[in-house]
Formats: sequence, structure tokens, C-alpha cells
Amino acid sequence: MKTKWMSILFLVYASSVGVLRAQELQTLAQLTQTALENNISLQAAGFEVASQRSLKGTAFDIPKTNASLLYGQYNSYAKGDNNITITQSIPFAAFGSQGKLNRANLASSELKQRVTENELLYQLKQVYLSLTYTKARHSLLLQQDSIYAGFLKSSSLRYKTGETNLLEKTTAETQANEIRNQIRQNESETLVLRRQLMTLVNTQSMPDVSAELVEFSYDAPDDSLQVLNNPRLKYMNQQIEVAKSQKGLETARFAPDILIGAFTQTLIGVENTENGNIASSSDRFNGFQVGLSIPLWFAPQRSRVQSAEFNRKASETNYQYFEQTLEGQKQQAFQQYHVARNSLAYYRTSALPNASLILAQSQAAFKGGEIGYAEYLMGLRNAISIQENYLSTLRDYNESIVYIEYLTGIK
Repeated sequence: MKTKWMSILFLVYASSVGVLRAQELQTLAQLTQTALENNISLQAAGFEVASQRSLKGTAFDIPKTNASLLYGQYNSYAKGDNNITITQSIPFAAFGSQGKLNRANLASSELKQRVTENELLYQLKQVYLSLTYTKARHSLLLQQDSIYAGFLKSSSLRYKTGETNLLEKTTAETQANEIRNQIRQNESETLVLRRQLMTLVNTQSMPDVSAELVEFSYDAPDDSLQVLNNPRLKYMNQQIEVAKSQKGLETARFAPDILIGAFTQTLIGVENTENGNIASSSDRFNGFQVGLSIPLWFAPQRSRVQSAEFNRKASETNYQYFEQTLEGQKQQAFQQYHVARNSLAYYRTSALPNASLILAQSQAAFKGGEIGYAEYLMGLRNAISIQENYLSTLRDYNESIVYIEYLTGIK
């Protein structure tokens, strides 16, 4: 019996430890590491790189070797003559052009993997910031709930003693219920964000983060970051190289193919003029052949080269347009960053201290009967509005930094 109870206690302890571990808070660095290891889209991009790397062996790709047998009366009345011929065609495109295209495609797939990684980290940081914001707001809502619960208790007591009217009591109930409704909505948003985070990092349990919304550090000057480091821009630039290599391959196909071959055959009944011997089926005559396969109809291949050239121009145009778009987005992101930074300074030096003072003075004055509930509610709302706006500004500030890092390719 004692052993049985010890087993039960051990199972309860183990399950409680498992719950605690599942609820461990994770940092952004931990989530990033997990996402880089587990994310499915990043794994798919890695397989594409492996696929292109495997194609390096196709750089020197030649057609199948032709082997033919000629048997019968092709030389004389003898019926047992045979000729075995082996020929091989070698296109000029195999000498460098295909290998260059393969290398360009490999570099393109590697840059595409970097694009996937950059976008993954951007999404991860966005969800992480939204989650920390909702959790920080949850703490703020709980504080508001405590304040309005006290207001409701005080108003209900005052209403029972006839010191106030039904309007104050009803207003207090409405405010308390409104805060509780906001808490439920915020909890639902938190759950949705945790599920999004679970998808991004590809884990079986929903990760959780701290409720502290901290300020991201950032000290790079505006002109030191270039959009040229953006992974997608680098990928689009590489697509120009792919298009050039494709055009080079199509141009190389204008050249004739080299034909080489060898044969061995019998010439039964043929007399050797030097010694008068007659060739039999055991005598074999060998030789080789060399030739060129020359295209006579150039129009289809000329169209392929022209198409490749248009693809190159399209790639260059897309690159130029995207570069200009990125530069504009970077300037806008820096403008948003400066606005958020200045707003943060305002809230920390002026607004937040004033909000704390308004809240404390309003509560003291209402409790002392110096002000009515209308003035008290106005003071509460002003103080709470400042606190919520500060959280929103801090979130916007961090998001502007994350966006700048995304545009400029900073991990």
C-alpha cells in the first residue's frame, strides 16, 4: 500500500513538473532559434537548395550514346556480314553554359532560402511583439479592474445609505463590466497570438512569453543602413544572372554539335590485294568517324534567345522597381521610428508621471468627498488613456525597429 501511494505521488509530481515546463516563458532569442530549426517553410527552402546543389552533376550533360548493328548482305553475296557502330553527339552547350546556369540557379535558391528566413523572423518578431503587448495590456486591465471594482463597491455602499443616486451605481457597474469584457477579449487575442507563435516555431505546445513589454535597443544612424542588403533584393538581382545564363545557354545551342564514333565490321569475301587472302567472318575491319551536326533552321532557336533576352530585361526592371520601393519604405520606416521615439520620450518624461499623479489625486479626492463620481471617472479615464497610449507607442516603436531590420536584412 505504501508503495502504491508513493507511485501516485510521483505521478502527480511528474505531471505538475510537466505543466510547469510547458508554461515556461521563452525569450525572443529562444523562439528565434526554435523557429530556425523547426519551421516548415524554412525546411522546404532548404530542400530546394539541396535540389539545385544536386543538379551540379548535370553541368556536362550529353545525349545518350547510339549503338547500332548492321547485319546481312551489305557488302557482297555473303550473308553473314555485320557492322557494329557506336556514335556520340556532344553539344557545344555542354561546355560551360549549362554549368554556369546551374551555378546561377544554386545561388538563387540559397538567396531564396535567406528570403524565407528573413520573412520568417519578421513574422516571428511581429507576433512576439503583439503577444507581449497583449500580456502587458492584460496586467494594465487587471489594475483597472481592481480600481473600478473598488469604485463599484463604494458606489453600491453609498447607494444603500442614500448618499448617492442610482446613476452613479449604474455607471460604476457599467465601467466594471466593460473592463471585464475587455479582459476577456484581450485573453482571446492572447490565445490567438500564442497559436500563431506555435505555428511559426512548429512545436507541439503553445509557447508563452513575458508580460513585460521592453524597449528594443537601436542606435544605427539612418544613412548607415542600405536596402542593398535586403535578401529579396539580392534574390532579384541574382535572377538577372539566372536570366543572363539562360540566354547564354540558348545562344550556345546555335553552335553545331560534335559527332564522334567508331565502328567494327566484317567484309566477307573481300580480297586483300597485297597477299591475295580472302577476308572471312573472323576478320574485322575497324575505323572511326568525326562530324558536325549543323542546324539548318534557326528561327525557333532565335525565338528562344529573344525570349531569354526579354526575361533578362524583365528581371532588371523588376529589380530596379523593387529597389526604389524598398528605399521609399525604408525612409517611411525611419520616419515612423523617429515619431515613436519622440512620443516615448514625451510619455516617460511628462505624461506617465502626470497620469500617476492624476490617478492618485482623483482617488484621494473622491474618497475624501472633494469631487463627485463624474469628475472621478474623468480623472480615471485620462490616466488610463495615457497608460494605454504609452503601451501602444512602445509597441509601435519596437515594430518600427523590427520593420527597419526586415527591410535592411538585419537578423
